[in-house]
Amino acid sequence: NKRFHRDVKDSLPVIKFLSYEKFICCISDNSGAVLGFLGFLIVVTSIALMFVLYKIYLLKRDKDDREMDDLLPQTTLLPVEPIAADALVEAYRKKIADEGRLFMEEFQSIPRIFSNYTVKEAKKADNQPKNRYVDILPYDYNRVQLSNGGRHDYINASFIEGYKESNKYIAAQGPKEETVGDFWRMIWEQQSSIIVMVTRCEEGNKTKCAQYWPSLDRETEIFDDYVVKIKGEENCPDYIIRRLSLMNRKEKSAEQDVTHIQFTSWPDHGVPGEPGLLLKLRRRVNSFKNFFSGPIVIHCSAGVGRTGTYIGIDAMIESLEAEGRMDIYGYVVKLRRQRCLMVQVEAQYVLIHTALIEYNQFGETEIPLSDFHSTVNTLKQKDGSDPSLMEMEFQVAIYNKQQNTFSFIPDDFNRVPIRLEEDDGRGSDADDEDEYSSDEEDEMPTKYINASFLDGYWCPRSLIAAQGPLSDTVEDFLQMLLQQRARTVVMLSDCTENGQEFCSQYWNDEKKEFGEMSVEVKETETFPTYIRRSLEIQHTKRKESHTVQQYHFLKWAGNELPANPHDLIDMLKTIRQTGGYKNSRENRGTPIVFHCNDGSSRSGVACALWNLLDSADTEKLVDIFQVAKGLRKERPGMITSPEQYQFLYAALEAAFPVQNGEVKKETASPDTVQIINEETALISAATEDQEGAASSQPAQQQADAGVSGASVANGDTGANKDTGANKDTEAKKDTGANEASESSEQTEKPPSENATNGPTVTVEV
Repeated sequence: NKRFHRDVKDSLPVIKFLSYEKFICCISDNSGAVLGFLGFLIVVTSIALMFVLYKIYLLKRDKDDREMDDLLPQTTLLPVEPIAADALVEAYRKKIADEGRLFMEEFQSIPRIFSNYTVKEAKKADNQPKNRYVDILPYDYNRVQLSNGGRHDYINASFIEGYKESNKYIAAQGPKEETVGDFWRMIWEQQSSIIVMVTRCEEGNKTKCAQYWPSLDRETEIFDDYVVKIKGEENCPDYIIRRLSLMNRKEKSAEQDVTHIQFTSWPDHGVPGEPGLLLKLRRRVNSFKNFFSGPIVIHCSAGVGRTGTYIGIDAMIESLEAEGRMDIYGYVVKLRRQRCLMVQVEAQYVLIHTALIEYNQFGETEIPLSDFHSTVNTLKQKDGSDPSLMEMEFQVAIYNKQQNTFSFIPDDFNRVPIRLEEDDGRGSDADDEDEYSSDEEDEMPTKYINASFLDGYWCPRSLIAAQGPLSDTVEDFLQMLLQQRARTVVMLSDCTENGQEFCSQYWNDEKKEFGEMSVEVKETETFPTYIRRSLEIQHTKRKESHTVQQYHFLKWAGNELPANPHDLIDMLKTIRQTGGYKNSRENRGTPIVFHCNDGSSRSGVACALWNLLDSADTEKLVDIFQVAKGLRKERPGMITSPEQYQFLYAALEAAFPVQNGEVKKETASPDTVQIINEETALISAATEDQEGAASSQPAQQQADAGVSGASVANGDTGANKDTGANKDTEAKKDTGANEASESSEQTEKPPSENATNGPTVTVEV
């Protein structure tokens, strides 16, 4: 042992010296070989590392596949391919065929819950009371965590990926009373500036969501550490926009502005009938986005069904714009992997498809009022023989085949029913407001009238488009006015035009009876472009009376369209203002009746302008394309010509003129000039219409284009002799004491200019 240690000891210095010498020699003589060897080692190590990583990936993928198989062993995801934009309509037709069999198969193949994702936090005893529904819980891996940590960091909300953007959305349940403070804490910490609420607080007598914002009368509410103020509220038919500010009482940082958009047109059961409503909601939401804001918070009641539907539409539109295709099925699967039951029912899955079809076919047709004039100029421009953009827009919208102008029959789904009057022993009860509003109306016998309910801007079924009553349907027409409690009637044609009867005269200065109905003119005001008559309608048996304001437009007779759009716009503005339709919620829901020769051609133009004026005043936006499209869907024959479509644009240009580059609403009203002599107004209107149409109408048509009942001084008394002779004789007996008979004309003398009441009636000859 001693010898061994000595030998080793003696050899160490030599070994050190020799090793150093050899190393120096190797470096100097074989440097290329050494570097090559080192490079080889690096390559081998890299390959080995890549192989290990690949094996880890394969093991993880196999594990995910096994978990998917364990989830629903009886079903698997279907190999549904993304849909190209130009194939979207055809794909929809295939899926909706056979009672929507393919839609059902696709939707049912998607797992409702991915059980491989845990929900431990949501099930903790402290957190269970914070869940609105026991079976709709956020996954642990992507739940929104509040900053306090521990047992106070839970809220029923999940981060959701967008089309290309991670955590673009937060899908949340509607706050409960005890979680409102947590909700605002989430908004504050995530720096979210937009909240989209797709539910009402109560639906069907059930609480869907706590009201977590202050009302206008309270202005400020405090929820735990957060102060919420309401700065303004904008009410629109389908949504409400609230401007809120949020402040944390424990922090000195500046207050945070939040835009709250509540969609109010989602029915209690089912889905919105028009996918365009959700596209409109999306436009409003996107108009408030900014680069620095946090995730968009979307919630309904549970935060899965309506919430998932809105997110699906928004994300797939982005996919459509970026790639020209969309993987709706794949994205809904992706949503379900992030929050259970997203897109909760099959109807919502179908709605995503129909909304994308609507967007892909028609695009953005809404025009801000501030850009209206410049946009119209662009739409009117033509390139050689090619149609203008406005003409192309009309061709895209029109799909109804051309029909005979007198064959427009209302569809059953929205026809106006006339209840048959029966002696039920109840006697007179003129104050019974619910008499004609029974929920069992559909089960009661009704009588047919050529009239259709139309959706107004503010309320569904708040407009009625009707054919002018004929001699044998006047009683039914008056019954309709009484039963529907109509307060306003807009008459857009004369009783006779060009020798053809368009409407039977259903009013008179004396009480006039039509079967069980009677009508009497109580007051008349005459203006350059229209006549306003106050009519008292009475049911002779029930002794029930109702007052209706009739506006008889004088500037349409004998022409396809009024020569001056201003005339029609001014009358409609007057009706909206004086009739209380502009500011009264109650009056907005009361039907206003438009009637013309066929109930479609002129009535369609007037109804479109009525809705467009409301939209322009309320939202400072107009969408002529969608308004015309909607009216055609509700009644055939509406807005069927390019001229009518272009007239709508021209009328809005007249309604909202530009001054110094800004749109200025006109304040002048035709009511500022009153012409008491109704006959003069009738003849003046007829003469102007004849002169305006002289270049395109034969002379005989010009002579016949006057307003029904107006006789010109040149002795034109024969054209309508059969329709008015008897009425003229009867009226002459009643009022003949004050008449002058210098010619064959027979008209009633108008009241004096100082008169404040009393009818002025033009007698037909």
